[in-house]
Amino acid sequence: MRHKSIDLASEVKRAVLPDGLQGFLFPLYEAVSNSIHSLEERWGESVEEQGRIEIEFDSDASSVLIADNGVGFDEKNLGAFLTPLTGNKYERGGKGFGRFIAFKVFKEVLYSCRQISSDGVSSAGSYKYEPFADDDNLIEISSDEGVGAHRFDAGLTAVMREPHVEAKCLFDFGSEVYLEKDAREIISASLVDHFLVEFVQKKVPKNFFVIIQGMRINVHEYFFRSLFVAGSKTEFIEVGGICREFKFDYFQVGDLKMKKHRLYFYSNNRAASDLENISSGLNDKSFSKLRDDGMWRYFYLVAVSSEFFVASQSRDRIVNLHTKIEGDNKKKSIRDQLVGLAKGHILELESTYTLERKAKMTAEVEHLVAIDPLLRRGLGNKSAAEFVEGRSITETREQLAQDLFVERFRQKFDFTKISQNASVEQLVQIVKTQIPEDAKEALAVYVAYRNHVIRIFRELLNKNEDGLATEDKVHQLIYPRYKDSEEIDYSSHNLWLLDDDLAYAQYISSDRTLEGKRRGKGQFAHDILINNERELMIVEMKRPQKAGYSVADESSTDDPVGQLKSQISEIRRKGVIKTSGARDITIAPDTMVRGYVLADWNDSLQSYLELEDFIITNYGGRMAYRYYKTLNYMIEVIAFDRLIDRADNRNEAFVQILEGNSKFDLKPKSVFETPK
Repeated sequence: MRHKSIDLASEVKRAVLPDGLQGFLFPLYEAVSNSIHSLEERWGESVEEQGRIEIEFDSDASSVLIADNGVGFDEKNLGAFLTPLTGNKYERGGKGFGRFIAFKVFKEVLYSCRQISSDGVSSAGSYKYEPFADDDNLIEISSDEGVGAHRFDAGLTAVMREPHVEAKCLFDFGSEVYLEKDAREIISASLVDHFLVEFVQKKVPKNFFVIIQGMRINVHEYFFRSLFVAGSKTEFIEVGGICREFKFDYFQVGDLKMKKHRLYFYSNNRAASDLENISSGLNDKSFSKLRDDGMWRYFYLVAVSSEFFVASQSRDRIVNLHTKIEGDNKKKSIRDQLVGLAKGHILELESTYTLERKAKMTAEVEHLVAIDPLLRRGLGNKSAAEFVEGRSITETREQLAQDLFVERFRQKFDFTKISQNASVEQLVQIVKTQIPEDAKEALAVYVAYRNHVIRIFRELLNKNEDGLATEDKVHQLIYPRYKDSEEIDYSSHNLWLLDDDLAYAQYISSDRTLEGKRRGKGQFAHDILINNERELMIVEMKRPQKAGYSVADESSTDDPVGQLKSQISEIRRKGVIKTSGARDITIAPDTMVRGYVLADWNDSLQSYLELEDFIITNYGGRMAYRYYKTLNYMIEVIAFDRLIDRADNRNEAFVQILEGNSKFDLKPKSVFETPK
């Protein structure tokens, strides 16, 4: 028993809540979630009519009360309550651990309950919860000591009180935390946003109240006042030779209740996915329309259901959502196909917005090609309207200009097909025989752009005014931090600095965990990850001019080889990487993995690598490598000087060739000499 308590305490200590109001409300979300499950268990499909939830904030006592008329502490629920991580919660997609989070905000949690047994006998009790006690966690007390008798015929009352110092101010409902708005409405909006799926699926009772200082608001009415059913649509998709039916339901939700366009999948009338943000490529802002009460702004909520979906055992996700199918002349997951269809349907529903936006984009393209002949060639044989038709509805003027340039360049010559190790003679031959005269202008512009990036790269490697260069700026130049290739395209990064072939990799990720989330403080995450056909690459960057390398804890930034080994081993163990859009990328056991450490070369680094049994070479700039046979991965350590010299040499070769001079001597520009 003691061991379990220590584990629970450790878990609660490690838990990190959001800052501000959302962190304060997190224990409330957990309590309401438990109430909804309890109401479902008692009332079944009648929960919306028969259920009841009341939330009451007492600013004087600094306490929050949550009461429901669910099943209360019956024998099954009481046993599950006292034992975390039980199947009772797994059946509903939970883990039975949320109640401990209350102690991140409050010092004390009390319960009052009433339940009716199968033979009709009613019983009641009051309790104080001690989650880390060595013996009994739920201590029975008198109703006078606790929160009084439960207010309904059955169900549970939970009271959280004695907030920690940092949460105390949130009981001042006139403070700036509530932005001079009605605290009831702000808290109700937060509850609506958190339980959006449950509201739409009619699992929230009509009698759902938030009470502050004696004033109440009906959260159910609050939500449905700003919900409009926009329609439904059915699509048929062939999966594995079988035509499958998928139903899309569309809801318009007021912008006070929802802050982005979202989609969720559900199976067997139960949500089986998290809400996904689908604003990208659709509309980053809300739509609007004129109603009798004025201009109304709203976002779309899309629910997708199908008998094809198979939920996991815990019913919290759909296991076959990432099955690959043919679509748009290439293989894509069912999830991506359905999200794409949903966005297309919304643009059909918002036909006025779509026409206006397309017309604006067409005008932007016409203006761009009128003032820049190079961009005009990017249209090829298409009109401006035809060029816009195949592009994302949210592209900016700058993105359209980038796309025109890249389209122009790619139509004439694909620079990425040139081997990284092509000789000068091969480059000369390519320019003479494969690049048309009218394409050389585009190539010259592109090479000039790359020369500019290389110059910036060299400057970033120098000491700044504080005496130190920063890793962040180098990282940002090569690939934007906290992004992946589902969020940005090939024109938004400079991975060609590492290798020209990487520009069109199948998947690229920066500063993200294996679960597809942004790296948090102290979390494991790769600097850059690139997944290509049968090969995975992971890049670990060190701060320019960093000194002091040593074999230590593998999480230490002084031990980059240990960091990479740990990351690669974790990927091998999991066998899967999640993208920002929650898409699974499987890493087969026989996939070759390459790890790269980018750093300034110095004596400390060289000594460290020698101790790690690396082979060190100085041809064309300093680098070292070692192959790990058992796990089939290679780690290479490359000096920044070598990296930038190789990129500069290749670019300068093209400059000389384009100017008619094919005699270019490939010499390293770094301070190191090549071996004699």
